[in-house]
Amino acid sequence: MTSHPNIVAQLLFNNPRVVRQQRRRLLQAFWIIVTLICIFEFYTLKTRSLVSILCAIIILFFALLPAYLWCSGKALGLPIFPIFALTHIGTYAIPLVSKHPKVIVYPPEAHLFASITVVVCLGLATLIWFSFVKTPPPLPQSYRAFNEQSSDKFFLFILAAGVFFNMYSLGGWFFIDGGLFSLIRSVILGLNVLAIFTLSFQAGAGKFSKQVTRIFFSLLAAYMITTAASLLLFSAASIFIIATVAFILGSQRLPVLPIIIVVTCLSLLHSGKADMRAKYWFGSQNHFVQPWEYPAWYAEWVGYSLDYYKNQRVINQSGRRTQSEDRSSSLERISVIHMLLLAQSKTPETVTYLQGKTYTILPQLVIPRFLNPNKIRSHEGTYILSIHYGLQTHEATLTTTIGWGLLAEAYANFGLFGCTGLAIVLGAFYGKATSWSMHTPLISSRSLFAVVLISCAVKTEWSAGVYFAALFQSSIVLVAITFVFMKAYRIKNVIDMKRDNKILNDLN
Repeated sequence: MTSHPNIVAQLLFNNPRVVRQQRRRLLQAFWIIVTLICIFEFYTLKTRSLVSILCAIIILFFALLPAYLWCSGKALGLPIFPIFALTHIGTYAIPLVSKHPKVIVYPPEAHLFASITVVVCLGLATLIWFSFVKTPPPLPQSYRAFNEQSSDKFFLFILAAGVFFNMYSLGGWFFIDGGLFSLIRSVILGLNVLAIFTLSFQAGAGKFSKQVTRIFFSLLAAYMITTAASLLLFSAASIFIIATVAFILGSQRLPVLPIIIVVTCLSLLHSGKADMRAKYWFGSQNHFVQPWEYPAWYAEWVGYSLDYYKNQRVINQSGRRTQSEDRSSSLERISVIHMLLLAQSKTPETVTYLQGKTYTILPQLVIPRFLNPNKIRSHEGTYILSIHYGLQTHEATLTTTIGWGLLAEAYANFGLFGCTGLAIVLGAFYGKATSWSMHTPLISSRSLFAVVLISCAVKTEWSAGVYFAALFQSSIVLVAITFVFMKAYRIKNVIDMKRDNKILNDLN
């Protein structure tokens, strides 16, 4: 085993005093973002219920607390749990005051009970997570990582392969059977998350030449364009979130202009998404799109969006919005607190607790579909929930999936005990994974596993089955590249060599 050249930088990266100095700009950006969130929440305020407003404020506080601990340097390592906690703003806090159509049907008392559940679980998970990350862990004896010279080429190749795969899927160039296609798709998607995060971090840290930087951002833009062209904007948004988080970690600053540009473009496309889906998903038009047709495809899409803005909301004769599900706002789509409200209002008075039924299927999800053609769907747990609460029939689950989220699923299975157990598991899991990845470079297997967890943490609508299946598949891919492409490095040699160095004296 050899010594990794950047281990001293990693030790400094996890030194509390150095971290606090490096994150000063991030802490300033944090307070600016908090101010903007408060202004936005005030802008979306459409309720007069003081109880609902107070509940939203309390959830907002606990959702921002881990991010504050991390930005202030009190929490070390990669921000897996802070990112997870931040998702609660859009999924639990804002829907309480934005007059969400599926939230306002419940009384303020129900809002209070659901909010207390969210806050207690989030607070408990924060406490457990913080116990793992408030101090640096002992140095690992060794770790596996990419060679620095080869990692950039490897990830750029993976990103280019992802662009090609998107064009392959969208263009209908199918010559692979369904089971093998699903396996390849899972591998490529998992690797692209790692590639985007790693390359964005390196670009933010200024470690690329101008030529490599241009190549990377061109590939990233192509990947987002080809992903969004499938009419699945949330996937493109997730890619951008992962890239932005990584760039912030590398540069210690907020890329304001790119955020404004991408958010504006995604918002514009969201408005015309319903018409595009109505025509190409549910209509008679062929929805396969070839690469040379992208300009016309997006031009048509933008045209529908501009028409939507001109007409605002088109009302049909029955008084309902056309394509109401697709026309709903982005805030309505990401909310999951209404599922928690549903579970708490019906369980156990109307329906019984599931007693872990959605969790018992997890072992079945690890078998690849090409080995088991009759394998259950990864969303099977979600379908069990929807059928149990009368939201769907079994036939309806073949065409539509209703997002529940981990917390509502936990309550539906075991009530408040399930929610408490979920908080303990997530807090300990994210905390241990963060601690395990400390003192290793981003291109190590340990840190890349933390990156995989960050990509899972932003999927707010996932049930445990989907989360487990995605994490398992990504982990298998990571294990494979760990032993095929990575080398083993020792830390002790570097520490001995730098023992008298002033940098390492700061760590004592």
